[in-house]
Amino acid sequence: MEKTIPRRLVRGLTVLGVGASLLLASSVVTGPAIAAEDPDTVAPAVLAVEDLDGRPLTGEALREFLAQDAARTAATQPDTVPVAAAPAGTLADRDQIVRFAAAELGNGERPAGSNCTKYSSQCVAWCALFSTWVWRKAGVSIPQYPFTGDVYKWGQRNGKSYSKANLGSAVKGDVLLFGTGPSSPSTSTHIGIIESRSGSTVKMIEGNQQNAVRRVTRTLSGSTFYGGTRP
Repeated sequence: MEKTIPRRLVRGLTVLGVGASLLLASSVVTGPAIAAEDPDTVAPAVLAVEDLDGRPLTGEALREFLAQDAARTAATQPDTVPVAAAPAGTLADRDQIVRFAAAELGNGERPAGSNCTKYSSQCVAWCALFSTWVWRKAGVSIPQYPFTGDVYKWGQRNGKSYSKANLGSAVKGDVLLFGTGPSSPSTSTHIGIIESRSGSTVKMIEGNQQNAVRRVTRTLSGSTFYGGTRP
């Protein structure tokens, strides 16, 4: 029987030995199925990325994305505050959230590298500003938060956040939080809106990905996300 031996490429991106492959030229990662119920399973974090025209990112452009994504979504320290789950609150129109988010694909910074976008008058890191802008446009009563952890804390106060142990409950329209917890920018590093989910795979729309709104397909795993928040 062949043994599967993980080989680490970048944080959260692993090739699973025999019978698995990472094809940078076609943006495809294949390997054993990962159960969504196991939030700590090590799996490829990024399965596919689209360019600003909706085509699969390939070659050097994909390698550059993976390196930047690993650097910007990695928590630099563990969060010492427990990430508590909360009961579900009322549901927003999730289809509308997804439509509004998808309509922004390709939009971003003007000029590139400035952090200045239509989503806020603040020229700061804007992944959370984008996510809350979309939610607000869909009728969700949430402030526009620049810091990702504040979105999770808002959800805790309003009965809408869940920890990585409950990632199996994530559905379209939710946001997922990257890192180890919501305490600070060094523990809560990025955020994205779920466009769709199939088992342990989530297709996400994320702001502030290489200066723009991009679609990224990821593995739903506690090694990447510390939790999620419902609209």
